[in-house]
Amino acid sequence: MDKTQLTILLFSIAVAILSVGIALVSVAYYRLKKAQREKGEYPEDVKVRKGVRYSRDEAAFTEGEENVRLTPKDFVLARGTVYVVEQGGELMPGVYTALKSADSVDEFKIRVAGYVRTYKHGDKVILHAGDEVEATSSDVILA
Repeated sequence: MDKTQLTILLFSIAVAILSVGIALVSVAYYRLKKAQREKGEYPEDVKVRKGVRYSRDEAAFTEGEENVRLTPKDFVLARGTVYVVEQGGELMPGVYTALKSADSVDEFKIRVAGYVRTYKHGDKVILHAGDEVEATSSDVILA
């Protein structure tokens, strides 16, 4: 066996070892992800990618009835408290569905990046990293 053949053989072995390592890490990642979903840490309709929250659930209303549920990754904006949106933080950037926290409230106001806007149950709120968010009229659930 000459030097070229030996180099090709060693390179092939290194590639095979790297491929097996990538496969093992991928399997471990998907098992961990599945275990977290089964524990309820991440709802099925919420996906977190690189510290940004993505939601697949479009339904704020189900069969004409309001669909309000509080899951572990939903965020409750307490009235009068300012929150900062941070990538990978407690309140992450992304698209949220604003849900009222009390039946007696039909509309509520949220200040996002200095601008106050009136929202209704089921409206979408887009938050960017660095935005300051505050519920000004009542508590609000961001799902």
